[in-house]
Amino acid sequence: MPRKSIPGLSIRFAMLMGFLWMGIAPSAGAFDPREMLTLLDEMDSSYSKVNDYVGVFHKQERIDGKLNERETALFKFQKPFKVYMKFIDGPSTGTEALYAEGSYENKLLVRQGGIWGVVTLSLDPRGSLAMSGNRHPITELGFGFLLSELRRNIEPAIRSGELEIMRLTDETFNGRPATVVEGKCFSHGGRKYYSARFIMHIDKELLLPVGDVFYDGNDEMFEDYVFTDVKLNVGLTATDFSKHNKSYRF
Repeated sequence: MPRKSIPGLSIRFAMLMGFLWMGIAPSAGAFDPREMLTLLDEMDSSYSKVNDYVGVFHKQERIDGKLNERETALFKFQKPFKVYMKFIDGPSTGTEALYAEGSYENKLLVRQGGIWGVVTLSLDPRGSLAMSGNRHPITELGFGFLLSELRRNIEPAIRSGELEIMRLTDETFNGRPATVVEGKCFSHGGRKYYSARFIMHIDKELLLPVGDVFYDGNDEMFEDYVFTDVKLNVGLTATDFSKHNKSYRF
């Protein structure tokens, strides 16, 4: 997904005219903000071909001003929404979580690690216990939700001329070729955006956002999500999302 430089003033002028014709105010940044729409279209197209995927999920979140420890979990995901997780590092090490939309009364099944894991809990995925120490419920895990939220924020920011793309280049991310894009959202009309600044790494083979960091208005990181060892369309079955799976502890 190579990015082409803009070779001359005449092309820049043509782009400016294109912005005005579309009713989009151009940003003052060095890059065309509409590049983000192109990237989103490419990622949406890639994700539309995915039925299931597995990998390792790394997260670090700031909640109520406190930066939590980084956590790492193995995960399995199947559309429309089934997810299994097993934490292998961080405060929740050993904990397993299972949510299969339409099964188990749409409850989140949790078996904690260590001495606390004597019973399987059946929780409201958006309830206070399930949300403890988390910024998002398990129902918002994965590429699908992330892509929809990015589009929901980026499109109005572009229309309002409030998105500046500060960096758009190719680099290596976790040993794989990636496109990195860094942007800022400036709200001049009272609009609220999910983050004031973001840095996203898009895997060039998978065409999916495998690294995503979000900053608030004080430029403090509040979410850092990384997906590694991602494998698409591996052929997951109902057993992978069953509490009776013999390799699980539910």
